[in-house]
Amino acid sequence: MANEAISLVLFGTFLIIAGLMLLALRNKEKVEGGALIMIGPIPIVLGSSARVVKALIILGFAIFLIMFFAMVI
Repeated sequence: MANEAISLVLFGTFLIIAGLMLLALRNKEKVEGGALIMIGPIPIVLGSSARVVKALIILGFAIFLIMFFAMVI
């Protein structure tokens, strides 16, 4: 049972990575990206442009508020 689950997770990860690679190779436009890493309530934001960083900061702040109110209530 565990081997099948691990196989499915790895296969799904492979499909996601393959799809992203095909999408990146097909588009000749400028690609923007970013990452939001939540370590506890603290967001760490990485981005390739100011627009992406602003969006991720807003998303990180929203997630922080949701976590805060979930702990308080």
